[in-house]
Amino acid sequence: MDYSKQLWYTSPAPYWEGALPVGNGRIGAMVFGGTAEETLELNEDTLWSGLPDESLLENGPAKVARARRLIADRRFSDADRYIQENLLDHNCQSYQPAGALHLTGDSGGAILSYRRGLDLENAVAVTDFLLDNTAFRREVFASFPDQVIVLRLTGSGPLRLRLDTPLHHTAGAAGNELWLDGTCPFYNRYDQIRWESPDGETGIRYQIRCRVVAPDGTFRADGAELILHETASTMLLIAIHSNFIDYRTMPGSRGDSPETRCRRTLDNAARFSYEELKQRHLADYRPLFAKSFLALPSRPGDELPTDRRLRECGEEFAPSLAALLYHYGRYLLIASSRHGSEPANLQGIWNHLLMPPWGCNYTTNINLEMNYWHAETANLGACTEPLFRLIREAAEKGRRVARDFYGCRGWCLHHNTDLWRFTTTATGRPRWGYWPVGGIWLTSHLVEHYRFTQDRDFLREIYPILHGAAEFLLDYLVETPEGELTISPSTSPENVFRDPVSGEESGVCGGSAMDLTLTAELFDNLLESASVLAIGDETVAAVRRARARLRRPVTGPHGQLLEYGEDFPEIEIHHRHVSHLYGVYPGAVFTPDVNADLYRACQVSLERRGDLSTGWAMGWRVALWARFRNGDRACKVIGNLLRFVEPAEVPDYDNGGGVYLNLFDAHPPFQIDGNFGVAAGIVEMLFQSHRKTADGRILLDLLPALPAAWPDGEITGIRARGGLTVDLKWRNFQPVSLRLAASVPGNFELQWAGDRRSLELRAGNPVTLSW
Repeated sequence: MDYSKQLWYTSPAPYWEGALPVGNGRIGAMVFGGTAEETLELNEDTLWSGLPDESLLENGPAKVARARRLIADRRFSDADRYIQENLLDHNCQSYQPAGALHLTGDSGGAILSYRRGLDLENAVAVTDFLLDNTAFRREVFASFPDQVIVLRLTGSGPLRLRLDTPLHHTAGAAGNELWLDGTCPFYNRYDQIRWESPDGETGIRYQIRCRVVAPDGTFRADGAELILHETASTMLLIAIHSNFIDYRTMPGSRGDSPETRCRRTLDNAARFSYEELKQRHLADYRPLFAKSFLALPSRPGDELPTDRRLRECGEEFAPSLAALLYHYGRYLLIASSRHGSEPANLQGIWNHLLMPPWGCNYTTNINLEMNYWHAETANLGACTEPLFRLIREAAEKGRRVARDFYGCRGWCLHHNTDLWRFTTTATGRPRWGYWPVGGIWLTSHLVEHYRFTQDRDFLREIYPILHGAAEFLLDYLVETPEGELTISPSTSPENVFRDPVSGEESGVCGGSAMDLTLTAELFDNLLESASVLAIGDETVAAVRRARARLRRPVTGPHGQLLEYGEDFPEIEIHHRHVSHLYGVYPGAVFTPDVNADLYRACQVSLERRGDLSTGWAMGWRVALWARFRNGDRACKVIGNLLRFVEPAEVPDYDNGGGVYLNLFDAHPPFQIDGNFGVAAGIVEMLFQSHRKTADGRILLDLLPALPAAWPDGEITGIRARGGLTVDLKWRNFQPVSLRLAASVPGNFELQWAGDRRSLELRAGNPVTLSW
């Protein structure tokens, strides 16, 4: 058995962070693996609080101008206070749990053996146990083709089934079905919840409907519960649908009801046997998961239960655990982001709390982007459609914010969004609530998708989004006394400095390294895209002129990159965010070839920030150390990330994150971006393609950050810019074979250990190189 593609345990999950996730992008479940009582916590990706909202603060342009004057006068803490009091006003909404299915059986007898696990290769959660002399088996998967969660029970005795939820609801049972009709709140954020609007409007409505298929069974409804008498084999089909239509339209104003949709889905799925449903699921899932595979050296103990491996994991962890993190990160994206679904949110698709941390929203100052860092490199481009749809919709809605709030052309998005494509500022502090370049970061995913696929039709389709983002920046930029262009007001997500005049903390400045780097990258991306598409207009010309005048980030007395453009006193030197290092990763604005001085300064800054941080922040650090070609340091951070963490009522941020029992990333609490970020970082350790030679060829960098703990290994199916699929095998720290398959013809330069060679590849003619 390949334990790099298995999570398994010898006891049921003691809490939600120990349960095992299944999902099909739209619906998901957390499987606890109980014996006397089994629980499936259920989710559906359109269950959010709120309704369509277009409200904006008034007199935005004048207020922004006032903040700019305060910054120009170097009254940074006053500007911070002014923005907090005058430019922050709204909150996005919260992702909601659908509910839970509970199965209660006979609690008598002794459990003689037990095993539960999640098979990543097949996306099936399985629980096996021996109760006295009877073998019980439960298999759960979420089918994308049939849009149901399927649970098969064999060896089952009498069962009592019920549905519940923390949301407002009614429930019932009749025949072989039970159902729950629920309603999301009109408003839910942090500790405030309102179930209805002042006009009596409620939030999104939905239904969970569960159908029992047991040919030799009998059923009896007991109130809202369903009692199933003893059967040899039982299949449960679970459908969940809401009345959500789109981000602009009132839920339920057209289309079928959630009940009608659930019944139709169940009728369609019930045409198939369990084995047929499973085969349809596998035929859909396996090709996606099998696109890429990672093998690293095995060690004694790899076969131990996952929780034991975590608890016994020291600074030198088993390499196969890194492979497991890679496979798990790919699995989780497939399970939480599929064509037609909503994008993976702060917890992917899995949430059991009425008031989840940070609303389980789409945080665009790092977290949403990190969710998709590995999508291209780990060959999951098929999972990016939900993200690209969110960007298109946010660009549409963000035009009004750009026009009315800033007096600018184009579109913008701040640090948070949600199901309703919230694009304006948030409440709280400027360090997170005021950041109008969140949409700028998201556009980089569109351009990267083109670079990996070389799909010009896609580039032509998304070009207007880049164009609108560039128009916003052209209007938002301000001129410095030296004649340069900079961003003002500007922040560096969630960090602060000490105002050298007032001594107070401030997050507001006149041109953070992060904002300037994002601006430079967007301008470069637009110019590159316009060149590919042979587009020339006044915006392209204006971008070219503005790019030449854009202020360049600067270094400080320690050789570090200055986060705020000046050597302000730092308040939290080990802050979790490393936004000013964006140009190294995920960007490629600072490399050993381009802006090499700033590339070196970023490495100094990363040293100063330190390796131990919250979960997702360590995922970012893995990728950064890979770009700095330091594999041992990246491996050390992975070891920090593999620290076992128990869930707590009050999360401990000071001692760093880790992973929970089920390998969910512990920020803490759970944030799925750490799982995705470390998967992306592992690819960067083994292969990179973000640099170009002086004559424009893509540089294929083999094993740029291979740690001493991984002398041998193999990775297949990863993707490289230029339309390449790559298989790489190495032994004793040296490449053994490299297979490159190009989807379009291209010229490349191959690098390993300082040696380079040129390659000309033709589409449809894979090339295999041996050492």
